[in-house]
Amino acid sequence: MNEQQVFNFTQENFFLEDDFCVSKSNEEVYHFLNTWPNWDENIVNIFGPEKSGKTFLLSIFAKKNSFVKISKKEINKSNIDNVLKQKKIIIEDITNEIDNELLFLIYNHFKSNGNFLIFSSLHDTAKLHFALNDLSSRFKSIFNIEIHNPSDNLLYSILLKSFSDRQIALEPKMIDFILSKIERSYLAINTFVKLIDRKNLVDKKKITKRVINSILEKN
Repeated sequence: MNEQQVFNFTQENFFLEDDFCVSKSNEEVYHFLNTWPNWDENIVNIFGPEKSGKTFLLSIFAKKNSFVKISKKEINKSNIDNVLKQKKIIIEDITNEIDNELLFLIYNHFKSNGNFLIFSSLHDTAKLHFALNDLSSRFKSIFNIEIHNPSDNLLYSILLKSFSDRQIALEPKMIDFILSKIERSYLAINTFVKLIDRKNLVDKKKITKRVINSILEKN
């Protein structure tokens, strides 16, 4: 387990109860965010699979650097003036299912004024095809930085910490067994741990390979 390190963040917000594991899969994004405001671009997109830590990292970043963080649902006509007043903003979970005209207005406003705009999404913005062609064209020029799928070392660390947080004691060989069976994704790990925790609270019995297999088969 030499690849990963664990960083404790000490800023005062509700994310601080957790640790964030930094490894080869996410260190580029982690270090990039720490170089702000010394960026070559004022508009960037952080993308990666579900449960990869985008929200966690951007929430800490927003708190530390006084960015306003909103969801794509808040991009509407009643809220647009407030959005355009911001100098530093994060818009999460960008997809093509958004008001194209308003997003185009936001992009142009931040680009022309040199204010900082960060998106998060599941995909590179060049792959987001909007109904408004001019918006698709603009998004092809955005600087993208990716959180990759996790390595075995990182998955092991996440499992170990997730079980520890829930006071579930498992031997290392059981965690190795889980890793040999489970889908290699953040979302699968997150879902599995929640199901194990729920079963543990209800049954209050030792977690065996049979229990693990039964949950994985349902998932």
